[in-house]
Amino acid sequence: MEQLKKWIEDSLKGEYEYEAYIESTEKLLVETSRESLENLSKSKEVGLGIRVLKDFKQGFAYTTDLSWTAVSNCVKRAVESLELTPKDNGFVLNKGEFKGQLQADYDQEGLSLSVEDKAELLINLERLAKSFDRRVVGTRKTSLKEFKVEVHCFNSQGLEYSYTTTYFSCLTSALAVENGEEAISYEYRSGRYLKDIDFEEMARDVAFKATAQLGAVSYETKVIPVVFFRESAVSLLEAFSPMFLGDALVKNKTLLKGKEGQAIANPLLTVIDDGTLKGGVGTLELDAEGVPSKKNILIERGIFKGFLHSVYTAVKCNAKPTGNSVRHGYKSLPTSGIRNLYIERGTHTLEDLLKAYDEVFLILDLMGLHTVDPISGDFSLGASGIIYKNGKKEKAVKGVVIGGNILELLKNLVGVGEDLRMYGHVGSPSLLVEAITVGG
Repeated sequence: MEQLKKWIEDSLKGEYEYEAYIESTEKLLVETSRESLENLSKSKEVGLGIRVLKDFKQGFAYTTDLSWTAVSNCVKRAVESLELTPKDNGFVLNKGEFKGQLQADYDQEGLSLSVEDKAELLINLERLAKSFDRRVVGTRKTSLKEFKVEVHCFNSQGLEYSYTTTYFSCLTSALAVENGEEAISYEYRSGRYLKDIDFEEMARDVAFKATAQLGAVSYETKVIPVVFFRESAVSLLEAFSPMFLGDALVKNKTLLKGKEGQAIANPLLTVIDDGTLKGGVGTLELDAEGVPSKKNILIERGIFKGFLHSVYTAVKCNAKPTGNSVRHGYKSLPTSGIRNLYIERGTHTLEDLLKAYDEVFLILDLMGLHTVDPISGDFSLGASGIIYKNGKKEKAVKGVVIGGNILELLKNLVGVGEDLRMYGHVGSPSLLVEAITVGG
């Protein structure tokens, strides 16, 4: 890194501030189908992103070639882009003084497991799903992605950090068949360690969701209590997560602007983003700009507490950085983002929530989440699931639409489950909402 630093500084000749972000990613993909290995691929990518700043102007460029000539040209392109950028008082570097190696989760045991053993984990996952219900006949595809990521970052203000970490994700499906009718469902888990993925629970959940939707029928339009199964609750929370970000606040694209300190949800609801969460896939001592990570309470017992800020959005909003600067690789600039976002667990079992009213709609899958509007809070989503009456399954339904506004939904929340699960960077327990319009 010292040679790279010298090349960058020689190219800039002390006339600009700068930040260099170097990322190396090794990826392994294992895919199985019909209880056999179907696909195997490995790849490695290394790249450098350079940010240059001067007089509140900023330029950026990246390269995958770390030779002297390529780095020098990359710096030149960054400077050229700076000259085309208007001034913005938010273009500043973090003046953190950290220098050294960060402590990061690293799964050497998981990396060392043979490809054959990893394939067997996936094949066994399919067998488990079939063992839970005879109507599950197999999977279309099951995949395991493994990442080893090495990062080095330093800037002209003296900040310098590096770390090496691992990340594993698994996606599976279950195909259920009964009386000539088919239904398919999907399940996803991830973790810094391979052992963090609970394959048995994945198999149980995907089998439950697939078989539950066999024989699904349409449903009349009515207002009804709804339970969002934990995975569908996560999908909804993730879809609306931009409303918590400083970038959305700066761009005036969040319905939460001006609502700090106000009650926006039922007091049962507490929402947290925690960059220090043990075992979290977004956990690290520092954020992408070197700001110390912390636990940020976004909604506390229904009260909105504030936004998640990078260095840039903190300056623009006259706030303090919250440790929420993230980068999506060396090709991107740092921006405000979630680290480990989740709804705090409650005390009710899923069975409790389903028995709370005479009739309840358990939502297992949501469709069209890309259409939600974090500015107005409005949503209209396709849904499928199960109608329960007096706590017992009456029928499966599909092809229905649920609509409303996210703040109305949060205020109508009347039950929070104890079954909190993290799905990647986002987690939630099952949630009971008193009334949602369900359209047939």
